Amino acid sequence: MTDTPTDLAIHARGLAKRFGPVQAVSRIDLDLAPGQALGLLGTNGAGKSTTLSLLMGLRAPDTGQALIFGHPAGSPAARRLSGATPQATDFPDQITPREILTYAAARYGTAPDISALIRDFGLNDLIDRRIAGFSGGQMRRVALALAFVGQPRLVFLDEPTSGLDSAAQDRFRIQARAYVAQGGALVLTSHHWDEIEAICDTIALIDRGEIVLSGRIDTIRAQTRITRLAFDLPPGRMPPPWLLATPDGARWQAETTDSDTTLRRMVTEGLPFANLTLHPLDLKDLIDRLQHKDSRP
Repeated sequence: MTDTPTDLAIHARGLAKRFGPVQAVSRIDLDLAPGQALGLLGTNGAGKSTTLSLLMGLRAPDTGQALIFGHPAGSPAARRLSGATPQATDFPDQITPREILTYAAARYGTAPDISALIRDFGLNDLIDRRIAGFSGGQMRRVALALAFVGQPRLVFLDEPTSGLDSAAQDRFRIQARAYVAQGGALVLTSHHWDEIEAICDTIALIDRGEIVLSGRIDTIRAQTRITRLAFDLPPGRMPPPWLLATPDGARWQAETTDSDTTLRRMVTEGLPFANLTLHPLDLKDLIDRLQHKDSRP
C-alpha cells in the first residue's frame, strides 16, 4: 500500500530555491516515513542547508512544496508536529534551561516530562542555572532537549553534536535511535560520517543543489559488496602485487569484492599474515566509491 502525504513525515516534490544568480537548490524530491532517520549529506555550498531550511519551513521555495504529515512546511500545524535543533543557538543569559523548556512546551500545548529530558540529555547540574556562562557544549545539550520537548513526531537536527564531548555524543546517539525506534522521524545533518551511519537508515547526498544519491544505507552498500581487509606481515615481507595492498601504519590494508576467494589465494600462496580483520567500507568511503565508480577486484 502506497503511503499518502498525510502518512509521511516529509513529502517534498520539486523544491527549488535561487539566491540572485545562484541556483542553490533544484528539483529536490524527498519522502520520509515515521520510524525512519534520514542523513542529509553534502559539502559546504552543496545546497544541504538550503534544503533543510525549505523542509523546516524557514524559507519558502521558489517552486515545489514540502509537506509535514500533509501540512505545508512552516505552517502552524507543521510546526506543532516537529522539533528542531539548529546549527547555531543562542538563549537569553538570565533564564534557566528549566524555564526555556517549560516555555517551549507551553507553546506546543504539552506538559513536558522535565525529569526525562534532564536524564536523557545530561542536564542534572544545569537545569536551574542561569544560561550566562554556559559553555558551547552545555548550550548544545539544552538545544537538543528543546528539540524533543514538545513530543514531536519529526525532528530536524542540524550538526547536533557540535561542541559536545564524547560522552554527550554517545548519549545523544542512544536517544536518537530510541526516538526513531518508537516511531519518530528524524532528519540529521552532520560532518561526522560515523554519526550518520550510527543513527540513520536512509541518506540523501546533495551536490550542486540536486540529490545525486539517495536510498537505504544497506541497499546502497549492497551495490558495491566491497570488504576491507587489514592484516600484519613479518618485518620486511611485502604483500603480493595482485592484492593491491597499501600500508596503514604497521598494518596492511586491501579491498576486495570477493573476500572468500581473496583469502583462499592468500593462504594458497603461503602469505604469512596475522591478526586479520574484515569489515565493510565505512559510509564515507562507500559513497566515494559509488560516485567515482572505482571498485577494486
